[in-house]
Amino acid sequence: MAVEVEQDKQEFLKEFGEDYGYPNGPKSVDQIRAAEFNRLDGLVYLDHAGATLYSELQMEAVLRQLTTNVYGNPHSQSDSSMATADIVQEARQQVLEFCNASPKYYRCIFTSGATAALKLVGEAFPWSDQSCFMYTMENHNSVLGIREYALEKGAAACAVDIEEDMHNRRYPVKISQHSLKRRFLTDDEPAGAAYSLFAMPSECNFSGVRFNLDLVRIIKEDSERVLEDSHFHRGKWMVLIDAAKGCATRKLDLSKCPADFVVLSFYKLFGYPTGLGALIVHEAAAKLLRKTYFSGGTVAASMADVDFVKRREGIEESFENGTLSFLSISSIRHGFKVLNSLSMEAISRHTARHF
Repeated sequence: MAVEVEQDKQEFLKEFGEDYGYPNGPKSVDQIRAAEFNRLDGLVYLDHAGATLYSELQMEAVLRQLTTNVYGNPHSQSDSSMATADIVQEARQQVLEFCNASPKYYRCIFTSGATAALKLVGEAFPWSDQSCFMYTMENHNSVLGIREYALEKGAAACAVDIEEDMHNRRYPVKISQHSLKRRFLTDDEPAGAAYSLFAMPSECNFSGVRFNLDLVRIIKEDSERVLEDSHFHRGKWMVLIDAAKGCATRKLDLSKCPADFVVLSFYKLFGYPTGLGALIVHEAAAKLLRKTYFSGGTVAASMADVDFVKRREGIEESFENGTLSFLSISSIRHGFKVLNSLSMEAISRHTARHF
């Protein structure tokens, strides 16, 4: 067995060189493991799709930050609170930069995880009995759960298969309807003002299939052409990308695939922190969301004995319920530092190598 492992390793090195495909010159993966993942000595970790391993140097940097600074609640009015608010804002910008999402058009809303981000979209999307929730057959359960919100509002839910069309440069994908479900029957044709949602993963958690992200622009710009066989080809289509798994090995460029909603999970990216995710939302899409619940942090004022509430106007502030996990948010800079030192291109090349 040891001989076979060594042979596989040598074959890998022939293709990628002594650096295993990473841009660190002589600093090979063996050296990286010894310096930053020493706890793996004698172990083989095979669940990168489930959770990325955090670097020990990353955690040392997090500890130094937390033990040498004072962070206050960003909802308070103190020097430590203002400093925390600045760090949170810097973190938002870093997340947008990671996905090449222009701050002119996109906003970063922090959530308790990718699932919470998906739930937020499902709860607040402007469903109607003329809407449709269309999703690829390969999707996470947290995406499928949005179906319940759509059906509850009288919308239809439709599962589809996606196939590559190598002979059509303009439309490199084919969409074929697999099943359709509806709780409330209606014969009305979807009107132009109806909003529908198409959901897809950038990479499937289970199979590892990576989807052609050209589909985002095709759905948004020419839905009548690609959905002509569907009852819901009319109306306005918005696109959601579940990038929690995909962004762990491949960057998402929102300047090329302008999705309306993108969800991320930071432990999938760099192991720590857990329990923190983000919803990257286009400003125009955010203004269509209908949020019912309000909480601490999302309102400027409210009264207990009168039905009065004044909600905060900022997109981030209006959707982030309660106090943010600001200590976790402050630590993601160290995770991004790890990714930048390795480069996402090298990570993608390395993890795509099959033994």
